[in-house]
Amino acid sequence: MNDRSLNISPMISVSGQSKPTIRISEALRPFSDAAAWDRLLGRINPLWTVRGVRARVVDRIEESADTISLWLKPNRHWQEHQAGQHVLLGVEIEGVRRRRVFSISSAPRRDGLLRITLQRQRPGGVTEWLHTRARKGLIVGLEPAGGAFVLPDSVPARLLMIAGGTGITPLMAMLQQLAEDACTADIVLFQLYRRPDQRLFAGELAELARRLPGLRIHTRCSAEHGRLSPPDLVSRVPEFARQHTLLCGPEPLMADFSAAWTRLGLHTKLQTERFGAPRPVAGNRAESRIHAIESEQVFTQASDLSLLESAEAAGLQPKFGCRAGLCRTCLCRKQSGHVRNLLTGLVSSQPDEWVQLCVSVAESDLELSL
Repeated sequence: MNDRSLNISPMISVSGQSKPTIRISEALRPFSDAAAWDRLLGRINPLWTVRGVRARVVDRIEESADTISLWLKPNRHWQEHQAGQHVLLGVEIEGVRRRRVFSISSAPRRDGLLRITLQRQRPGGVTEWLHTRARKGLIVGLEPAGGAFVLPDSVPARLLMIAGGTGITPLMAMLQQLAEDACTADIVLFQLYRRPDQRLFAGELAELARRLPGLRIHTRCSAEHGRLSPPDLVSRVPEFARQHTLLCGPEPLMADFSAAWTRLGLHTKLQTERFGAPRPVAGNRAESRIHAIESEQVFTQASDLSLLESAEAAGLQPKFGCRAGLCRTCLCRKQSGHVRNLLTGLVSSQPDEWVQLCVSVAESDLELSL
């Protein structure tokens, strides 16, 4: 029986008028409102929801002076992730729901726990708030894990991993998964960090090296030895061209190695995960006039800023999660104008197209639904 069309027929007429027809779907609306049930259940137990994923912080680890790890215990709605994927985490800050993408730094576990590792960022953001406020018992919201930065279905016999800073986090999950699977592949890991006190997971990596007989770990501190360049790596790993490469880290590192692998014709062997969008090149474009229709505000996009950064500089507060083009939280409808995607180089020139503010720049004056 289809309750969308089921009516309760009038049973009594008074002065020739029937009682109003009542739709069961309307009568039961309070009982079918998932959000209302979530609010009610949350008062009993913060982890209880009808369909949403929530998680409790069960441990906090101080990894370094500016980096912490949070161990989370999700509720029953969590679906297992793949090693290397990220998760969109939400918290309420001053009455506003804020979300941010974090790589999961642990492989799937039998106890259901998962770990995120976060470096302190600019004030006012989710990362800074978690550094200040996150303690055991804190309840956070989670979206299903996502991302294609995962191990190939058939693990190659040779793997090269390059991790800059917190770019080690998804690679840690992969290494844990490889150890769990008793992988015998030849694995070379380059772990890069700015200062000696910023190296993450030194103890865990030493343990993984004992469990993975093919794992070789190279470390480099840029404050002491300078940044690792592609020629530096090639000199230390002559067989690099035969290895499937996994690269994750800050944008300058990503740009250097992506360009080198492309020049060498090895781009099909390179798998990447970005924590930030490529930077617009200052001076390459004229400033564009942006009309934010919903807020009735006009602002200018400077040539060296993304649309998201320009909107924020103008005092607007667009939604965002990753600032790297991963989570699509900042999707915005472009009513008119030309927009270029910094990741793909593609230009959106048709009206009424969706664009990602964090990885887009204006190529003309624009009208945005902001």
